[in-house]
Amino acid sequence: MDVESDERQLRSMLHEVLENSSDESSSSEVSDNCSEHNLESDTEQEINDDQVESDSDGDSDDNITLSSLRTRRSSVQVHAPHYKCKDGQKWYKQAPRTNIRTRAENIINEKPGVKGAAKEAKTEVECWKIFFTEEMKNVILIHTNEEILRRQANCNDSKRLYYMKETTATELDAFIGLLYIAGLNKSSRQNLNDLWRTDGTGVDIFRTTMSLQRFYFLQNCIRFDDKSTREERKKTDNLTHIRWLFDQFVRCCQQSYIAHEYMTIDEMLLAFRGRCSFRVYIPSKPAKYGIKIQALVDAKSFYIFNLEVYAGKQPAGPYAVSNSAFAIVERLIQPISKSNRNLTFDNWFTSYELMMHLLAEHRLTSTGTVRKNKRCIPPVFLKTRKEPESSMFCFQKDISLVSYAPKNNKVVIAMSTLHHDDRIDESTGDQKKPEIITFYNSTKAGVDVVDELSATYDVSRNSKRWPMTIFYGILNMAAINANIIFQENVNKNTTRTEFLRNMALSLVYTHLRLRVDKKNIPVNIRQKIFSQINEPLRPLLQNTPGRYVRCLDCSRRKDRKTKYACACCEKAIYLDHAIFSCKDCANFDSSS
Repeated sequence: MDVESDERQLRSMLHEVLENSSDESSSSEVSDNCSEHNLESDTEQEINDDQVESDSDGDSDDNITLSSLRTRRSSVQVHAPHYKCKDGQKWYKQAPRTNIRTRAENIINEKPGVKGAAKEAKTEVECWKIFFTEEMKNVILIHTNEEILRRQANCNDSKRLYYMKETTATELDAFIGLLYIAGLNKSSRQNLNDLWRTDGTGVDIFRTTMSLQRFYFLQNCIRFDDKSTREERKKTDNLTHIRWLFDQFVRCCQQSYIAHEYMTIDEMLLAFRGRCSFRVYIPSKPAKYGIKIQALVDAKSFYIFNLEVYAGKQPAGPYAVSNSAFAIVERLIQPISKSNRNLTFDNWFTSYELMMHLLAEHRLTSTGTVRKNKRCIPPVFLKTRKEPESSMFCFQKDISLVSYAPKNNKVVIAMSTLHHDDRIDESTGDQKKPEIITFYNSTKAGVDVVDELSATYDVSRNSKRWPMTIFYGILNMAAINANIIFQENVNKNTTRTEFLRNMALSLVYTHLRLRVDKKNIPVNIRQKIFSQINEPLRPLLQNTPGRYVRCLDCSRRKDRKTKYACACCEKAIYLDHAIFSCKDCANFDSSS
């Protein structure tokens, strides 16, 4: 039945074309139309009346075969009205028939959403730890402590050693939590002295978590690789300072989520103005100078799926790869190859060769705007003197091209392997935008939204070390992906601000519970910690009768011992700092 239906369709197509060709046997009308639009018509072969009659006779006798029909259809297609490009390609004015077979495009076999172990994460901090794992944290901890020991050995001032101690896993979490809190308060670029102020204008959570000197010290000492072997690794990789950590983060992103059918490829720029061999200048970005990252992002949920840092021209070795648009897209789409998804990218990536390669080798459709210097564009499509809100279409078997004039003296050219007709989006009203253009506009902003989300609560601080800039970028993107995982796992209507606050406080509170029991913590800081972690005040020191303990309110220089303790908090206190009252007043105060 399929063969018979196919034969009937081919016969009907042949009759239609032959009827049109009989009216245009001399090709005068076609040539006039082509000359009017600066087109070139192929007149290498013509179909005469004898051929039409013989073909029609053969059809009536049912002697025509399927193979001969296909051969005649291909020969007739040569005479279809078309545009010719500088590179010799032909684009036909009529869309190809699509009713013969339904195209299997953008049909994915898996349900988009969270997958694997990420489904078990139910709290904010658990979702964040999917992307910043214990293994990643342990590597940072090891190399940071190595740097701290080097600084201790080179320090000649014994007074500075009290804040140069080795760090712990909980303190590293607290350090990251403070970065998120600073970003939440839009204070990431603010002077740290303002955040630790004691005149009421500072933020209490910073002072209760760690001292200002300790935060500065950790920020300067944090490292992501083994410094002793770095020079050897730099011979093959410019990104060796943070390569392992970055690759681990990307791997976690790909293992935790199934993307939707529409995805976006674009570039991000992490602001940086220090010394870096692969720092780039992009005038269209707000920061203009920085480290460029190519990103593959889900166009619906804005989940970051794949990343690649531009590291300049790499030395000879495994990381010496091409930085062309074709090669970058080829590497970024490897996790979604042959998944029937669609890619949207801008004119820096778009090319005819890339789109056909993605469709043939990776079963991925694509949509993008095209630069006007491409040789695959018919010259008539570049003319700006067109009627506003008008469109011109041309087609090949698996790809379409449109030239849309949004206003006078301007045209927008888009190419797509997803669309195969000349439909106009009726929802655009008088603008009459083609569906290719409206689809591109609806899916092109995936990476731009990620940039906007990162900039809203940015954790980045001014630094002269480019690995720290990439580290801050990882923290921003980890928070974005963690929020998406949390929303899908919990199905709770939580704002992003609330999510970041709960996540950051969870990272800080573990360190606060350990810090509150240290004896060298000032009493006022200790009391604030108990109020922040919402726990009752515990006595720090119970002074037994006859035992002398240093007064906690006196300076350490005085070294004054006392056997008295406060009746409320039970801290050791000298009588000079005590307030005496009678029993009646004490009972009145306690009852009130």
